[in-house]
Amino acid sequence: MAFPGCKTERSEIRLAVEKQLELYPESTLQDIYKSFFQDEYGPGHLLENVSFAREYFDLELEEMESKGRHEAETCGAGKNFIRVPMDLVKDGIIPEDAYFNAFVESSAGFTIPDLMVWRKEWERIFNEIKTMNLKISNLERDNQEILRMIYHGNAMVHHSDPYIDAYDPHYRIMSKEQWERLSSIIQR
Repeated sequence: MAFPGCKTERSEIRLAVEKQLELYPESTLQDIYKSFFQDEYGPGHLLENVSFAREYFDLELEEMESKGRHEAETCGAGKNFIRVPMDLVKDGIIPEDAYFNAFVESSAGFTIPDLMVWRKEWERIFNEIKTMNLKISNLERDNQEILRMIYHGNAMVHHSDPYIDAYDPHYRIMSKEQWERLSSIIQR
C-alpha cells in the first residue's frame, strides 16, 4: 500500500533498500538517499553545461580503472532511471559518444525538484527504512543532515566515503528508455 500522496510503495522501498545493501553492504543512509533521489530526478543537475560535463566525463574515463562492471542497475525503486557503469565504455563494449549522448538525452526531461515535495517523499521513504531495523550506522544523525541540506536548498549528495572507498563507483544516470536504446547496440 502506498503512503498517502507518495509515489513509492512500501514494498518498492523495501526491495530497493534490500537490493542496495545486498550489492553494496558498505552503503550508508546517504548512499540510499542518493539512489532514491537519482531515480526521481535523474542526471539533469549534472548537465547545466554539456561541454563541462563532457570534459569531466572524459577525464574520469581516462583516470578510472575498469572493475569489469558491465551490469546496469536501477536507481531507487527503479521507476525512472538506471545507473550505467562507465566500465562498459572503458572496456570497449559501448562506444564513448553513444554512451555520453544517451546520458545527455536522459536529462532532457529533467525538472528542478520541488524541495518541499521531495522532502515529504524522502521522509516517507526514511520512515519505511526505519521499520526495517537495518544495521546502518548513524541512521538518525545522517537523516537529520539530509533534511538540513534539503531545508537549505540542496537535495543532491555525493556517495559516502565508505561507499567510495569500498566500490570506487564510475557510472552515469540514464533514463530507462535511453538505456534500452543504448543496450541494443552492446556487443558481447
